[in-house]
Amino acid sequence: MQFLNTRIVPLALILVMAGLGLSLTPADFRRVIVFPKAVAVGLVAELVVPPLIAFGLAYLLAPSPAIAVGAVIVAACASGVTSNAYTFAARADVALCVTLSALTSIITVFTIPVLTYLALQVFFEQGQIPVLPVGEMLRTLITVTIVPVAVGMTVRALTPRFAERALEPLRRMVLVLLVVVLSAAALSSYGVIRDNLATAGLLVVLMNVSTMAAGYGVARLARLPAAQAVTIVYEVGVQNLALALLMTLTILRSPDLAVTALLYAVVMPAAALAWLPVARRMISAEEMRTAPERA
Repeated sequence: MQFLNTRIVPLALILVMAGLGLSLTPADFRRVIVFPKAVAVGLVAELVVPPLIAFGLAYLLAPSPAIAVGAVIVAACASGVTSNAYTFAARADVALCVTLSALTSIITVFTIPVLTYLALQVFFEQGQIPVLPVGEMLRTLITVTIVPVAVGMTVRALTPRFAERALEPLRRMVLVLLVVVLSAAALSSYGVIRDNLATAGLLVVLMNVSTMAAGYGVARLARLPAAQAVTIVYEVGVQNLALALLMTLTILRSPDLAVTALLYAVVMPAAALAWLPVARRMISAEEMRTAPERA
């Protein structure tokens, strides 16, 4: 299990972030200027809404401290390459999704330690708070997120054809690694999952559904078009579970903290797939309404 936590989990996240880098170009960052409203709304929805919901639900449901802190860590690990796949399948705004994923991969390096520290202080009693190795955490997060993204972007800039060919095999490799990691972690934490299934399961379901609903609400309040609203829903509701497992299993070395992420890995795809046909109909309906205006 130690080999899994210290080698396989970081490797899986490095491959995830390298895959993100291979899909990025400088144009993805220029969209911040071209579409400032959509990007700003998306960033606020991703970085602010899920942690607030996680803190609120953990406080109201009063789960064990480890489950509560795990929920905040999951909420802090914004999006990932998986959200790109759901956005593409929904025929939503993939360009906006890629831009938001790129920006949050940089910003969360600094927000995750802050939110984790706050969660530990809020939910654990004094004297029982796990040690938070801030320096090691920042070095590790930079090494396994920002550096692979930069390498992936460099490879794409130098050899775009190779980058395109490498993306799909890399995604398959990441999927296999994540299945191995999630399965092994679930087996090692079986006792904790069994003892906390009712409370933790309810927390995870409510957190996933409410974050997606809040993402949609924020996007609609900002009067964004349906394609961008759907994109933000997926960006808010689909978390970077590889990063959450790195935080809990590798950096904090606590299988108990990983239980929330393991349960989220079951609930998240179900909610994302359930939203897919609704999202497609919403986008198609808006396109039909606006078609006469564009003609």
